[in-house]
Amino acid sequence: MNLNLVLSLINHFIIMNFKYLFVLCIIFLFTSCVKDEFYNKQGSNKENFNLLWKIIDESYCYFDYKHINWDSVYTVYAPKVSNDLSKYEFFDICKKMLQELRDGHVNLISDFDVMTYKDFYLDYPQNYNEGIIERHYLGKDFIYANWFKSKNIRNIGYIRYNSFMNIVSRKNLEEAIYQLGNIQGLIIDVRNNSGGYINMVDTIASCFCSSDITTGYIRYKTGKGHNDFSDFKPKILQAHSKPLYNGNIVVLTNRGVYSSANDFISSMKCLDNVTIIGDKTGGGGGAPFTSELYNGWQVINSRNPLFDKNKQHIEFGIDPDIKVDMNPTQETSGIDSIIEYAIDYLLKLK
Repeated sequence: MNLNLVLSLINHFIIMNFKYLFVLCIIFLFTSCVKDEFYNKQGSNKENFNLLWKIIDESYCYFDYKHINWDSVYTVYAPKVSNDLSKYEFFDICKKMLQELRDGHVNLISDFDVMTYKDFYLDYPQNYNEGIIERHYLGKDFIYANWFKSKNIRNIGYIRYNSFMNIVSRKNLEEAIYQLGNIQGLIIDVRNNSGGYINMVDTIASCFCSSDITTGYIRYKTGKGHNDFSDFKPKILQAHSKPLYNGNIVVLTNRGVYSSANDFISSMKCLDNVTIIGDKTGGGGGAPFTSELYNGWQVINSRNPLFDKNKQHIEFGIDPDIKVDMNPTQETSGIDSIIEYAIDYLLKLK
């Protein structure tokens, strides 16, 4: 049976009624058989390695920007692969090859291990201590508007948003800000926010702009060549009728800010009343794309590059307006020196 026809039948049964669940199970089993046959019954180590290299070669978007010679990478790792290797040994070779891309959006996922690249934050100061924030700044009486944790600290509003995987709305943010009362500035803390849903970027950032603005650009991969990209496509942040807060805003960052959180910083830097304080973000400027090897391992890599408003890459991170690190001595006393700096900064502006 044709695979597309099988998938169409699945959609039809889902729409009609859940009583067809048994039939769906049968179809899924059949689809799996078709898939196994299509993928050459798992493939050999060499076949899977060549497919992995080819997927990256034809879809990865940062070869030129990072000065990576992918052909040379092949000559280093291909001779290490033999069909006699265990799955663990083979995975380790593939893992080391993908590490050459220096990209947190590049992952190899098997049923026994996951390859990720972490040097973009592990090689830098953490500049964040969740325990201090929970115990000494938010405490027991903070406001919890869905995933926004907020509190009035010395007449400065503090909002913590820890992941763009957490779906929020404009109404949630409105409540978080409203309940802060009369504040002289606002802090939005996204440190250690490693990203998530890209649509959450516009949902939050649009709450603070008074008119539509271009916050960045994207280019789409259009072919298999390393430089096959579309023209720059603008990313427009659409404003609401009135900003939720139009006073001075500080956004706190560290190297743990990645992916869509990185894009959020790029957008917020476009607003005149926003100052970015903390450490450089971790980056992650390539929209991820998923493929699959013959053996079923999932491959994720950066396909469509994102740029800031000046058409500059944001893959390697975004510099803060004011660089501030946490003071280790103060940290042992329960003080977050980045938050303290931001509070003093906003009070002086007022």
